[in-house]
Parts: sequence; structure tokens; C-alpha cells
Amino acid sequence: MSTLQVEIVDRLDEVQKREVARLYYQAFALKFSALWIFTREEKEVVEVLCRSLRYDNGLYALCEGRVIGFIGLEKGDGFFAALNYASLRQTFGIFGGVWRYAAYGVYRLFHSGISKDTIHIDPLVVSGEARGLGIGTRLLEAAFTWSRQANRSKVLLEVVDTNPLAKKLYERVGFRTFKVENTRLFSSQAGFHKVLHMEKMLK
Repeated sequence: MSTLQVEIVDRLDEVQKREVARLYYQAFALKFSALWIFTREEKEVVEVLCRSLRYDNGLYALCEGRVIGFIGLEKGDGFFAALNYASLRQTFGIFGGVWRYAAYGVYRLFHSGISKDTIHIDPLVVSGEARGLGIGTRLLEAAFTWSRQANRSKVLLEVVDTNPLAKKLYERVGFRTFKVENTRLFSSQAGFHKVLHMEKMLK
């Protein structure tokens, strides 16, 4: 794949949108089962995500038309993964939708709004087959370009303590850790104990 052309785009067709949902699940399966949607069934999570993701707020790496990575940009007008009750009810029924939506709402309380001069990245995903090819760096650089053009001066993101490779990538492109949050009480089942909050100032 390293010899193939990779392009960064901001629009997808319906097949590619489903590929994004599937990549998102595969990258964060433990979080989806323990914190977000509370199921281990890939099909159910993908169905919910296809109805919930705000695809217009993302940038996507394509190789021969297939999505091999993406980055969500939260611009102050809501989350990239905007899970709502209707999307959950459609998959899990009334009762299953209600309690999942309530649980997700509690989780999102820990993610406050951003200032108008800031972009928040959530998530950054690269497919397993494309890792090590610089796709994550290209997506981040595209996000920085978009942010500068939108007159944003700062980019924020979070990384968990059990993902040192992602932390190294972020540090390499100029992010620094400004806060470490102990989340052990509610995140142990999702496989991490701390969340590192990072920022990059844009010139």
C-alpha cells in the first residue's frame, strides 16, 4: 500500500461512510462496549454510528477509493460522534435506547465545550493495514491547515495512558500535555486509567 496514492478528502459516498463507522468501531471496540454503546456486536455499533456521525465534520484518507483513516473535527457546534436517542432506539428499542442515551450523556458531561478559537480532534483513526505509512501525520497536518484557514489558534485532543504510540505521534507534530485526568473509577473496564489532555498552538 505504501506505493499507492493516498488522498485526503472531506466528502464521502455512502459505502465510504459505512467504512468509517466500521473503522471507528474496530479502533475503539472496548470503549464502545464499556463506555459508549454497551454492546460487543460490531453490526449494532456500526448501525448506530452510520446514523450518528457528522461526516461533514471529518477529513478522510482514501486509497483507491477505500477509507484507510479519518479524523473528526469538533468545531464548537457539537461532537463528531453525535449519538442521539433516536439512533440508539432504532437499534436497541425503547428501553435499551433510553438507558444507553442516559449513560452516554453522563460520559459526555466530562467533555465540555470548546472556545471559538479552538478545534477539538476526536477521534483520529488509521486502519491496521495502513499504520506506519504516515497516514495519521497527514490527517493531522490537514486538520492543522483547516484550522488555520478557519482562524483557529489552538488544537486540542485527548489520548489514554495505554496508547503511548499515539502520544508519541502527537508530540512529534507539536502537541504538549497540559493536564492528566485520573479516570480509573469509570474507565478500567475500557482498558485505561488516565486521560492525557494535549494541545498544540498554531502559528
